[in-house]
Amino acid sequence: MKWFRSDNYSIPVMLAIGLHASIIIVGFVAVDFSESKPPEPKRPPIVNATVVDVSQTIIGKREADERAAKQQAAQVVADKKKRDAEQAQKKLETERRALEEAKRQVAQAKQAKEKAEAQERAALQQRENDKKQAAAKQQQQADEKEKKRLAQVADKKRQSKKEEEDKQQRELARKAEANRLAEEERKRKDESARLAAEEKALEEAKQEAAQAAAAEAKERAALETQMVQSISSLINSRVTSAWIRPPNARNNMKTQLRIFFLPNGEVMNVQITNGSGDALFDQRAVDAVYKVRKIEELAQVDSYVFERNFRQVDLIFNPQDLRN
Repeated sequence: MKWFRSDNYSIPVMLAIGLHASIIIVGFVAVDFSESKPPEPKRPPIVNATVVDVSQTIIGKREADERAAKQQAAQVVADKKKRDAEQAQKKLETERRALEEAKRQVAQAKQAKEKAEAQERAALQQRENDKKQAAAKQQQQADEKEKKRLAQVADKKRQSKKEEEDKQQRELARKAEANRLAEEERKRKDESARLAAEEKALEEAKQEAAQAAAAEAKERAALETQMVQSISSLINSRVTSAWIRPPNARNNMKTQLRIFFLPNGEVMNVQITNGSGDALFDQRAVDAVYKVRKIEELAQVDSYVFERNFRQVDLIFNPQDLRN
């Protein structure tokens, strides 16, 4: 272990003492022992201030315009999201109804198939029962024949003179059996022919039902086309009646509109898909659609027909009574 000598600490001790003495001397010198009064506090300068409304400045107005533009853009985005959500919901509803209709048709087809299979099983069971009855009858006849043979043998033993007569009787019995078997074969063929005729009649009935369904679908399509044309003409007529002619309207001016309807017939939105080139003419056409507001006849249209034809309607607005 290393030892330190005590005289090594003399210099630091002297430096510390000198530093403390210097601090004490400076403190006495700095203290002012005069009896003079303390200096009076300085009065703060008077400042005239004017209140300024920041919103009336150029910066304030610009900020207000920016906030208004952001709010308007946010509102437009919110409206678009709402419309998209409504359209998605309606599309899902349409798909759900189509799926339910498909399930219903599949269930009907399944029921028809099960009914046909049940009829086929019943017919097969009937044929099996007929076969069993025929076999039982044959067995009964065979038993009777055996009894008759035994009786004939006994008779032959007892009455040898009737042997020829008995032989003739057996021949007659053989022929009767052959006739019986032939009759059964004829009946079997008749049954097969009857079943074939029934199957043919069933197939013809199916074809007639398919043709009737096709004719009905064609008739519904014709009626739907007629109704679409009638309501489209009605929409055009009412928009034309509500239209306010601008002073600069001329012949051959037309604008193409896309009108979005709700299922109750109310106008949800109007878009210009192909303008006439005249902004006032186009705007008056849009105003006429909103003025009509609602086509009550659309509320009576079947939802499937409405979704296919009237959820959105393209209207070519072309008044014919304009000036040249």
